[in-house]
Amino acid sequence: MTKSTKTLELSFTRLDFYDSIVISTVKEDVLFEKEHISELRSICAKHFNEGKFIYIANRKHNYNVNPIIYIDLIKTNTLQGVGVISENIDKLKTANFEKQFSPVPFELFQNKEEAIVWANRVLKSN
Repeated sequence: MTKSTKTLELSFTRLDFYDSIVISTVKEDVLFEKEHISELRSICAKHFNEGKFIYIANRKHNYNVNPIIYIDLIKTNTLQGVGVISENIDKLKTANFEKQFSPVPFELFQNKEEAIVWANRVLKSN
């Protein structure tokens, strides 16, 4: 899995789809809220044909996440895990705080390759 199968630009993020993984690069200064989760849930359900998948957030830009959004992840039975990629230690610390709200496996990574290896391991075990 080295090349994405599809890229989708939304008003708040760019989505790069792979076999059973989506990598989201949220745009600068976005406040990531429940309505964003709703839109992503719909897009991912359609793209993955209601199959299992992993969501990876590439925290390249500065944006904020309302941690309450993780409660809505329970409604997504096909979501098997959430990964966060960032080279910035402060962004990883923030993501580590968010981790406590996630109902699915949630891991932090400093690069995309590590995140993909983890995602494939989680998908194989489920």
